[in-house]
Amino acid sequence: MPASDCYRTNRPSGILGVYCSVAYNTLALQKARFLSVKPDLEKEYPCPASVFSAATIEFGGPHLRLNHRGDPHDFLPGDWCIITSVGKYRYLHGGHIILWDFGIVVQFPPGTHIFIPAGLIRYSFVKVQPHETRYSIVQWAGSGIQRFLDNNNRTDLEFAKFATEVEYAAREAQRQRQHVHALDVFPRVNEVEEGPLKFPYPGPNPPDAPVA
Repeated sequence: MPASDCYRTNRPSGILGVYCSVAYNTLALQKARFLSVKPDLEKEYPCPASVFSAATIEFGGPHLRLNHRGDPHDFLPGDWCIITSVGKYRYLHGGHIILWDFGIVVQFPPGTHIFIPAGLIRYSFVKVQPHETRYSIVQWAGSGIQRFLDNNNRTDLEFAKFATEVEYAAREAQRQRQHVHALDVFPRVNEVEEGPLKFPYPGPNPPDAPVA
């Protein structure tokens, strides 16, 4: 399936439901709760069928890109992003994704996807040949939405203005332990080896398994 079709039909979001259903359900619940309060913002989602609240296109070019790792305590169960590689390049000669914290380099052919925990894993891309092109479509869940919900449907500025000391203490305590719960959503090796169709899938029709 062409990468453009993957994006339009939001196959990547469905793949998350197959391989990491807890994270998928977390994001689906987050979206439902947020839109119940802010229904006018539904049009801001990149795709109606997507559980991800944001998307961007990275015009990779011939350079390397290295993101910044965030505070592990801020990692949430739904903080996954999916990167879809598009373009025209020879993936054996360039376009690899480098996962710096694991010390590995992975081939990343055009039209394939990779899921990573956003903000926890530093990554960059190997440059492609001068006559080739490589871009990325990145979908993720904005952490500001979850903070809004955790603030009892208030922005951080509103929370800072009106919250009591007890509310501040409760939110900080929650932040310090939320990453522990987030680790529980990671699929185990034996679960992945069993195959995607054995996973509980939250949607009515599981998507095709991703290309290895």
